[in-house]
Amino acid sequence: MATTTNSSARSKSAARNKSKSTAKAQATKTRTSARKTAATAKRGAQRTETTAKSSAEATAREAEGTLNQARAGVNAAGDYVVAAAETAIDIPVGAALTAAERLNEISDRLNTPSKREVQVRRVRTQLQREVKKARTQVEREVKARRRDAESTLKTNRGEAEKRVREVSERVRALV
Repeated sequence: MATTTNSSARSKSAARNKSKSTAKAQATKTRTSARKTAATAKRGAQRTETTAKSSAEATAREAEGTLNQARAGVNAAGDYVVAAAETAIDIPVGAALTAAERLNEISDRLNTPSKREVQVRRVRTQLQREVKKARTQVEREVKARRRDAESTLKTNRGEAEKRVREVSERVRALV
């Protein structure tokens, strides 16, 4: 029995040693797997961090561009308002200055009796020309309308006479 006990003790010892080496191998595999998983997780975290940084930078650039566009729009609107205000002021002032200049010109031209007479003659002559031109134009229009009316009248008279002849011939034929 002693040999049996020795052999069973040896086989138990061998089984324990085998169990220990299997446990060590299993622990090594687990550690290796854990390291690989940790390394993969670390690489994934680094990629995520890089992606997040680049995404944040792109968003910041887009925000900066939008801000610049908004500033440009506000500046353009401001320029438009300034131009409109300047125009609103310039037009009445310009009209007043033009009227004042014309009055000065008129007073310069008419400051003596002889200058006034010359100006009156000039205006009278200009009015006479315009009246003559208008009268001539009206006479031409009247002549043209008279010609058209006479032509229409001749045409209508000819047609009326033709119809009267036809009707009188029908009446004679009936009687």
